[in-house]
Amino acid sequence: MTVRTGTAGPGTAVGLHRVLEPAGVLPQAAHRLDTDPAIRPDEVRIGVERLNLDAASYRQLHTAHGGDPDAIRAEVLRIIGERGKMHNPVTGSGGMLVGVVEEAGPESPLGLKPGDRVATLVSLTLTPLAVTDGLAGWDGRSEQVPARGHAILFARSIAAVLPADMPVPLALAVMDVCGAPALTARVVAAKAAPSVAVLGAAGKSGSLS
Repeated sequence: MTVRTGTAGPGTAVGLHRVLEPAGVLPQAAHRLDTDPAIRPDEVRIGVERLNLDAASYRQLHTAHGGDPDAIRAEVLRIIGERGKMHNPVTGSGGMLVGVVEEAGPESPLGLKPGDRVATLVSLTLTPLAVTDGLAGWDGRSEQVPARGHAILFARSIAAVLPADMPVPLALAVMDVCGAPALTARVVAAKAAPSVAVLGAAGKSGSLS
């Protein structure tokens, strides 16, 4: 196991230590994240199999590049390469991914182990991500992107272990916005007899929450 020097501490649970610029912001607000594959004790490294771009992000990219698949692919690679995450600067959105756990730090609370195939239920806008195959297997015509590389999950990330009989494309379609109700459940469970109001429930995330 390749574990970074240092221990889990304040800020590492939400990934503050992975922010390269600007300093002092959370990963989602950061312009650039550290994608070093060496993990801290409370992190997990995922071997990426497929990305699922946010629908709004893909539409924007498709429109901006006139549907040219090569240009769309190049733009996604540029964003990931420059930012260390898939965070469309125009729409502010990202997506999620499916992959296989490569390493899990001894202090990670996520309960994952090497070999688990998981769907990450946190946005790619806050997930350190590196792509190593140039997205060669993607035709640029779909929101689902076959990819090879790695992603880093923090202690406060959410991931679901996929059933062995669930195809990856189906998992991405089904679990696209499942992070919203999962996070809602986590927050609500921590309160005693909570009252919860969900605003904007017209969309998939709000409806599931």
